[in-house]
Amino acid sequence: MINHSIRQMRGLAFATVASCVAILPVAGFAQSVVANLNHQMTGTVIDEAVQRMAADLDTQSDGRIGIKVHSRGELGGERDMFDLMQVGAIEMGVTGSVIVSAVAPEYGVLDAPYLFMSPEHLAKVMDGPIGTGLKETLIERKGIRIIGRMDRAPRHLSTGGKEVRSPEDLSGLKIRMREIPAQIEAFRALGASPVPMAFGEVYTALQTGVLDAQENPLDIIMGTSLYEVQDTITLTGHVREVQYLVVSDIWWQSLSDADRALVEQAAEKAMSWGQDRVYQADAELVETAKNKGLTVIELTPEQRASFSAGVADLPQTFAGKWKDGLYQQIVDAGK
Repeated sequence: MINHSIRQMRGLAFATVASCVAILPVAGFAQSVVANLNHQMTGTVIDEAVQRMAADLDTQSDGRIGIKVHSRGELGGERDMFDLMQVGAIEMGVTGSVIVSAVAPEYGVLDAPYLFMSPEHLAKVMDGPIGTGLKETLIERKGIRIIGRMDRAPRHLSTGGKEVRSPEDLSGLKIRMREIPAQIEAFRALGASPVPMAFGEVYTALQTGVLDAQENPLDIIMGTSLYEVQDTITLTGHVREVQYLVVSDIWWQSLSDADRALVEQAAEKAMSWGQDRVYQADAELVETAKNKGLTVIELTPEQRASFSAGVADLPQTFAGKWKDGLYQQIVDAGK
């Protein structure tokens, strides 16, 4: 049942679609395909990638396929977006781990901290049967189709001055977390006090002391000015995850085979560009942070191992909730 707030969001989405039809450029004739792409990753590599995809589609279709990118989540947060995509009110979007916890929680192991050893390990899992199973589940349950992906830069911890070099340093620290059970339980096991909170509230909560810390990739920390209220970053790299380029299957099925091919080609090209860029951009942001006067703590292998050891019991915590055997399959894929 879609509640009142979701109905309001649907109304906003439909109104936005109508306005976009009016304002998108015309290349000699009216646009025959118009889609809204919603995400909350403004100023990041994935944002630039989908902007490139939109421009490429405009060129390759001679202006016939128009993608309007909403990069500040103008059409809603991720969970609302999933409901809107299910009914075809939003055509495209970008999402990360939240879609797993919201739609396919049995795959929640994919969100576990210190699970993936490298980008290659992550790709091996997502390109194999596990990734295929997740894709099929999302279509079946929510009518959301993954048409592309790229890695997200690793997530790190920022604080208002407290240096974090061991799990003991997290004791009692009020850390803003996404509503992702595996990550909330992991930081609780490490001694922190996780606080699920909408991202739009984080800056003020850090500024006023409601929160002590938060965790995000560097592009979010630097790109949304969180560094103004957090002057210490510990490069924990606790989560490696992917970002999914998704479409409403209702919209997807409405396209011709030729148009689907054009969208897929543009998506593959854009995601490939993003994959090549994301880690380079992350390394550059470490230097940017240092140049702005932030304290950047790089953990030793031994220090990193102490955090990893602190979350070793997560598979037991989620026994019966995660898909049987999935954790060990992922671990084995990294060997």
